[in-house]
Amino acid sequence: MNIRILITILIFTTASSSAFSSPKETAVDTVFTLIYNQQYQEADSFLEASGNEFDSFYTDILKLDLYWWKFVTTRSSDDSRQLHQLLKNFSAPNNNKLDYRLKELITLSYRVRYEFKRFNIPGAIIFRSKIKNLLAELNQEKLPFSENRLKLFDLYNELFAYFDNIINPFFIESKRIERENALIKIEKFTHDDDLIVATLARYFLGRIYMSIENDPAAARKYFRILSNQYPANIHFSEYFATCNEKV
Repeated sequence: MNIRILITILIFTTASSSAFSSPKETAVDTVFTLIYNQQYQEADSFLEASGNEFDSFYTDILKLDLYWWKFVTTRSSDDSRQLHQLLKNFSAPNNNKLDYRLKELITLSYRVRYEFKRFNIPGAIIFRSKIKNLLAELNQEKLPFSENRLKLFDLYNELFAYFDNIINPFFIESKRIERENALIKIEKFTHDDDLIVATLARYFLGRIYMSIENDPAAARKYFRILSNQYPANIHFSEYFATCNEKV
């Protein structure tokens, strides 16, 4: 397989809260917005000061997202070490609680992205295999997640379906159909009223259309929304500008 495609396929890695959001949901959205506006210190301080307003699931996921974007932005060795340590801390074995399994799924996706960033392709493939096994296991269970967590699980499930059908040969018609179906399902999440789910769906679709599907016009639509929604995010602005140059 072309190494550029292999590295690309697993890079997965101002909206206001609804008037009906609970205080916990509002706090989660606040931290998430700070992270995606690259206000990392403010997001970290808010997480530390408001820890009692979050359940442990969102505290861990937001912290992981924060450290990931800090690493992507700075590429510093210190941020790399902090992210690596956090990923190891979140990978405690033998916990079968479903909330943990969802966190494990998300953590594994970050581990794949992190290993590809370090050009550790064998390591990334090992973690990808773990994701596949975990999804197969979870799909066989009745998942009593809350609505928002279930949507997050479904989004990651569809993203994996798309990427898994790229790793298999492009010329197989059934694989192309599977990828198209996954993209349709992911696109529906871009309209979701959950800030995290909608943002992630837009980001991943933008990256897919820009780097894999070679459709900068489709990618531009999502990066326009993201750069308007998170105006301080230099990555979204750069992706939007790149798409404009190619259209």
